[in-house]
Amino acid sequence: MPFLISSCEAEKPKERTIEDILETVDEGDFRGNKLGDDIQKVMAREQDNIVYSMPDELTCRIPMDIRDSTFYEISYNFNDMGLYVIELDVFPKSLEVAQQLFGRFKTYYDNKYGKSTVDDGYTSWFISSTRGTDVEISMIDESAEKGMPYLTIMFYEEDGIAK
Repeated sequence: MPFLISSCEAEKPKERTIEDILETVDEGDFRGNKLGDDIQKVMAREQDNIVYSMPDELTCRIPMDIRDSTFYEISYNFNDMGLYVIELDVFPKSLEVAQQLFGRFKTYYDNKYGKSTVDDGYTSWFISSTRGTDVEISMIDESAEKGMPYLTIMFYEEDGIAK
């Protein structure tokens, strides 16, 4: 007579990678969205995560990973040319996790865009968007200033800013 042995041990949740957070795809500047996209395209991609919307702004919250309680908020800003600012705010559960995530994001973007520069606490990359415009990606650990674990990554598109 066959029998089954089962375990009461809960399955360990998979750790979210930087690629999971960014939902990297071959096309797109961030989570499949391209600078220049209209608000309707971004809304369609982020529909499950939108917590606030205005005609020129969307705010999304990425569901928490119950294991580490880190959550992410993304603000997308639009002008008459489409999406031009993406701001990712990361709220880690601890300073240690904030430092780890900062290092992981830096490594990811250094590998993708080349070596970053550091100026006045900001780690930056100057690139071209998928539509050929200048983009500054900047990242800062604002934990000390905010009094809690807090990282910000911003994509800002403006002609003439890339070096």
